[in-house]
Amino acid sequence: MVEAAGRSLGEANVGESKIGKWVVMTISLVWMAWAVWDQFANIPEGEIEHHSSASVQDRMRDCSGTFKQRYECKDAIVIASGRSTFFNLAERIAIVTVPPMLLAAAFHLLTRRRDDDGPNDELLQQHHRRHHRRRG
Repeated sequence: MVEAAGRSLGEANVGESKIGKWVVMTISLVWMAWAVWDQFANIPEGEIEHHSSASVQDRMRDCSGTFKQRYECKDAIVIASGRSTFFNLAERIAIVTVPPMLLAAAFHLLTRRRDDDGPNDELLQQHHRRHHRRRG
């Protein structure tokens, strides 16, 4: 009788866990769909720059001096715009992906903690017997 009750309780935890996984997955997918649309569908002009974009070209026109000075000036502008674009896109990707990962990690920790009631005495005794056999 106790085994049957324990089994049904364990089966209930598995069912709750599966439902929870589906809920977490659904929330994550909805978040990601909305965040991708919000972060990438309407990027303001000037947020993503490359060497042929108008804003970079305008800054490069201001470079003057010898050929070497102009080259170094333009190179610094291209590198700075590339770095800025990288950080901008990395931030947008983080907004899309980090919240679902945190939600999944929190759910995993909660279900693992709920399901893990710790080792029972029988398992501990078996471990101690094996350990003492090896030492003796």
